[in-house]
Amino acid sequence: MSVLSLDTAGPDPSVAVLSGGRIFEEILPAGGRASEELLPAIERALAAARLRLTGCERIAVCAGPGSFTGVRVGLATAWGLGRAVGIPVEAVPTLEAMAEAARPLGDLRVAAFLDAGRGEIVGALYDLSGERARPLVSPTRMTGADVPRFAAGAGIVSLPRDLVSHAGRALPASLAASLAHAVSRSPRAGTELPSAIYARPSAAEEKHGPA
Repeated sequence: MSVLSLDTAGPDPSVAVLSGGRIFEEILPAGGRASEELLPAIERALAAARLRLTGCERIAVCAGPGSFTGVRVGLATAWGLGRAVGIPVEAVPTLEAMAEAARPLGDLRVAAFLDAGRGEIVGALYDLSGERARPLVSPTRMTGADVPRFAAGAGIVSLPRDLVSHAGRALPASLAASLAHAVSRSPRAGTELPSAIYARPSAAEEKHGPA
């Protein structure tokens, strides 16, 4: 299966195309410039793979948590491209993509962590015994002191790497490349309109509640 995969949500954004069992990847600049470079990077990755967008069978995208702008840009781009050419879009939590990226490390259970802001982190626990990461504990906000109990018996990965002092292991592959492999291995039904996942409610929602 040929897959176009986008990660603009994480701290190390990239675009990957999986075709013929090979990954063709374009690294995106961190910060606001990732959105500016996204479409040209997609074009370059497809060209390197000698593939047209219409030749992709799935588009995968990290749905967050992550950069507010990055999450929205990635989802909007994936949805727009998928709708334009009729390709199913799989929106996958960034923490799940991290668990998939950790698969080569050999742990059957992985706890993945991202910065949630305001001195907190957000983590989720996954089972990697199957073809796709299966959530054991949904994304949960916590402090660093909660990590050992939350991740007991599991491998630990975080982005950035030094976010959790107990981690210390670099992910062996990018989120975009790992997500492309996971979707190709075991595709799920696409989403009509992908939804963003945020580490915490907006300031307005915290003050007044969801609309």
